[in-house]
Amino acid sequence: MTGSRAPGTAECIRAFRIKTGRSKDEMVERLGLNPAWYEDIEKNDDELASTLTLFQALDLAALLGVSLHELFPERDAPATRIELVALPALIETHVAAKGISIVQLEKQTRWPLADFMTAPVQTAAELPLAFFQSLASTLGFDWLSLIPEVEE
Repeated sequence: MTGSRAPGTAECIRAFRIKTGRSKDEMVERLGLNPAWYEDIEKNDDELASTLTLFQALDLAALLGVSLHELFPERDAPATRIELVALPALIETHVAAKGISIVQLEKQTRWPLADFMTAPVQTAAELPLAFFQSLASTLGFDWLSLIPEVEE
């Protein structure tokens, strides 16, 4: 049954890298990662989301000649997009509707939100994709809707 299994994120990254003819060393250098870190990204499906920021993940996809959505083959690209700068307003709407505080939402998501609320783009450059996955799950939308469309 393993032949019918869809490839995971790590397998897709490795396959796209090989297809582009890039070496692991080139990927490490271009992405500014250490070799062990990059190796983990090609071996463990959760590693991309737990270690790379949104912008690093977009850079990775660009180096591989694909969209970031294509690195998550088990998921369809969402039909709607959410601008990163609109996310603080969605957070405020959520906490108001639920009658909770930002601190309570931080406990639910297990991520700090104060800096993100005031500077979403700057903070997004420092937080891994796992932050967006957790936040989106809590707010009730697909985190992949935060990935900007790349014009070709």
